[in-house]
Amino acid sequence: MTPGIYYDISNEDYHADEAIGSTSVKAISVSPANLYFNPFKGSKQAKIGTAIHAALLEPNVFERDFILDETINSRASKAYKELAEVANEEFIFIGNEVETINRMIEASKLNEDFMDYMNTPGKSEVSMFTTCPETGLKLKCRFDRLSDHLSYPLDVKSCNDASERGFSVAFGKFHYHVQAAFYLYVLKLVTGRDLNQFCFFAQENKPPYRNCMYYIGEDSLELGRKTMMTALYKLKACVDGDIPKTEGVVLASAEINVPNYLFDDDEDEEVFL
Repeated sequence: MTPGIYYDISNEDYHADEAIGSTSVKAISVSPANLYFNPFKGSKQAKIGTAIHAALLEPNVFERDFILDETINSRASKAYKELAEVANEEFIFIGNEVETINRMIEASKLNEDFMDYMNTPGKSEVSMFTTCPETGLKLKCRFDRLSDHLSYPLDVKSCNDASERGFSVAFGKFHYHVQAAFYLYVLKLVTGRDLNQFCFFAQENKPPYRNCMYYIGEDSLELGRKTMMTALYKLKACVDGDIPKTEGVVLASAEINVPNYLFDDDEDEEVFL
């Protein structure tokens, strides 16, 4: 894809482009093996996340492409199979899934900060393509929502726990700080806008469907930048054949012990009856 900004390319066309996205950068920040031998296979929660993205960010696309039928309770049923013959199964939701999606949409509209952002002038699903001046790698990213005036992009995350403690665990596990740094890096390369903030809207996918707007901390963003650049150089080394793709399969030898609780001398003595 020619470097620049694209407002109207499909999700399929975006993912089909060979440029490096944040998912690859996050994966190789763990190890080359994690990138090359651990492909994402999708899940029920990921499908619901896709539906929520469309419902919140592109409601016209949601209405056009997604089918919600709470009367169908099984994908093995005749009704579902007939529906799957004329529609994309990835966009069909049935039974309790419909309730989950509707409740998530309703809950998100209760968050005034989120709604204020969505109501400001801007565009959703904004794709950008560029070339990294440090490594020569072709890069891409797709912003969930990019405001024309506010000084931070917005990314919607479906999650199990939107509390500060719960989402911070997901934040570290899924390397969201690296994603934020990568998106801001691509944004600067493409547009010249040098932003120093990124926002995540965390929406729970189970009752009580809590949500929260989280703004990344300065230290976390700086760590994300360092990790991102290290990952890009490592990816470049893999592409050039200087680092094997199998790096990370064999872990370093180390001492191991039983869990700490087994060393607890205060455990009650066993009682025989």
